[in-house]
Amino acid sequence: MADPTNLKETMNETLNQFIEGCLKFDPPRLAEEEYPEDVLVEENIAYIPDEDTKPEDPASLSSSRRILDIYTTMEDKESEEVFLLIHGGAFVYGCKELDKCFGMHLVLKTGLDVANINYRLMPQVGLLQQLEDILDAVLFLSKDRGYKIFHTVGDSAGGYLSLLSAILLNSSKARADFGLSRYDAALEELQICAKSVNLICGHSLDAEDEFVGYYFDPAKTLPRSIYDLSKAIESYGCPPVVQVTSDNDTLLKENLYLNERLTTLSVPTLYYCAETTEDRFMHHVFPIAHPTWPESENALDLICRNIGK
Repeated sequence: MADPTNLKETMNETLNQFIEGCLKFDPPRLAEEEYPEDVLVEENIAYIPDEDTKPEDPASLSSSRRILDIYTTMEDKESEEVFLLIHGGAFVYGCKELDKCFGMHLVLKTGLDVANINYRLMPQVGLLQQLEDILDAVLFLSKDRGYKIFHTVGDSAGGYLSLLSAILLNSSKARADFGLSRYDAALEELQICAKSVNLICGHSLDAEDEFVGYYFDPAKTLPRSIYDLSKAIESYGCPPVVQVTSDNDTLLKENLYLNERLTTLSVPTLYYCAETTEDRFMHHVFPIAHPTWPESENALDLICRNIGK
């Protein structure tokens, strides 16, 4: 068994190296982003009462403030359906701004509103607290905006959270097993459900002695399925899934494994693996960074099919 002190030091060193790597990639690509026109943007809405919405250091690109953006079309319409967009960052890094451009293109492609959320980051909190943040955001969006049908979408770690959140929204048994039964009454009263899950190079496998699973469950209270979400799907069911990956996705093998499990479990699934071209390198979460690439358009088309558009 690994020495606990050495393991903690190793994980924290890996965490710092991961964030340093992200901060070499994300600021340049955000500086070059061009947001599409014809999308209305409401920013920095607190979904927890009295949450501080003042801007954080933009250079950090990490935020644990429980705030969200809402993107809508210019048309004056009301809908009970909404995308819940959950950013990636290995659960330890990131903010909603990383997915803003993709979220705006998602609005234009599907015609549905998009709620792009922050959540508290590890290791300051564990997985349970992140799931609580997501459920609190869902309740806020339902009570404040009238949304009832949620289509979860996320990239990398956000894919993990979007899949597990959809399961929790639909299954009272899952909520009981995760210690989240206190949400039952409100979810049932508001008639909330998750109708689809849409994974962009999604994460679904980890181990408690590896980065980032080491940070998942410090109290050791959650079901073991958190380390293999296909087991959570087997136990509790899952809405129809889109899986987008690529030939150079760092999580390609993981996505292939999840696809095999989804097929075995008879979960309706649309799978797409984009291939690198001479002009475009299909890296991890490529649709988030380049939502106008043809391959990203293909991913958006699959999401349209998955939500019935």
